[in-house]
Amino acid sequence: MSRLHKITMKKVGIPLLIAVLGFAGILPIWTFINRVHSDEYWPEIYPELVQMDSSVLDNMIIDVESNNYRVYSILIIKNGFLVKEWYQIPYDKDYLFRVFSVSKSVTSALIGIALEKGYIETLDEFVLDYFPDYDIANPSPEKDAMTIWHLLTMTTGLHWPEDYPYSDPRNPYNDWKASEDHVGFVLNRTMVAPPGTTFNYNTGASHLLSAIIQRATNMSTLDFANQYLFGPLSIEESLWYEDPQGVAGGGDNLYLRPRDMAKIGYLFLNEGNWEGEQVISENWVRTSTSVMVDWGWVLDYGFQWWIASEDNLYRALGYGGQQINVFHSEDLIVVFTGMNTLYDFASYLIYNYILPSVF
Repeated sequence: MSRLHKITMKKVGIPLLIAVLGFAGILPIWTFINRVHSDEYWPEIYPELVQMDSSVLDNMIIDVESNNYRVYSILIIKNGFLVKEWYQIPYDKDYLFRVFSVSKSVTSALIGIALEKGYIETLDEFVLDYFPDYDIANPSPEKDAMTIWHLLTMTTGLHWPEDYPYSDPRNPYNDWKASEDHVGFVLNRTMVAPPGTTFNYNTGASHLLSAIIQRATNMSTLDFANQYLFGPLSIEESLWYEDPQGVAGGGDNLYLRPRDMAKIGYLFLNEGNWEGEQVISENWVRTSTSVMVDWGWVLDYGFQWWIASEDNLYRALGYGGQQINVFHSEDLIVVFTGMNTLYDFASYLIYNYILPSVF
């Protein structure tokens, strides 16, 4: 029996069990009436029915509301059910949050779809071949050798020291954002290493992926997403701001609702399958969330996803605390939004409350 069929059986069987137990007097009837209902895609359920301790999760919310962690939303999906949803006032479930670098993971998914549908032939295609209209500065054989695979893995070899604080002028991010041509700014950077040899976090590389999607498909990145990713997932509201040349910000400019962020995570949890439709190939999901770059940190890197192999976890991570966390072994999705650049509230909440609540 496939994983998807098992989840479908859970969705049918657990509410039926609650109803039977409620009417039999074993569970209070309000458990069924108030805690289990369908709201858009996610059916809500009492945490204990999917092996999570509600008291631990309630204590988490008390902690968040008592301290200034600058968390704006928390969503927890277990076994396909919404077990906890919380928003800091004035935010709510309909608010479109800028997800910053979570955009990268979505852009990666779109590259996978474009590859599957034949718009892109192979990840070994040379990046510069997509931009013949550019008179590129600082040419070199190394730059000529840069491929889509190198963009996906942040191993371009381009000089892009984004590891400095964003307030530091050595970080090119702000100059790039202020430039008149975001694609050209990235393509014109000097090379400091052969492609594929060094990991270097580079939002500009993700922007080139968006530009490649647009040039390969003759569609805007958002239109392509709406047709092949957001549409099948019934993600009806999103924003994707574009650069001066009309290229969607593939690295940081997507806006989504938290519930729709959870849909992206749930699609990957189910290996690209959404209600019987293979939206992204199973092979792409597995490949993009596998370790491609082991760079000696607590997290490794796939195709625009961060990977914590020891925890059977992969993560879409955005500036300030925007996150989609996928725990395969626990059948668990955890979504955060917020704005705290000094404290990793998400890891604190995951490892002190959310994972300990699972029994």
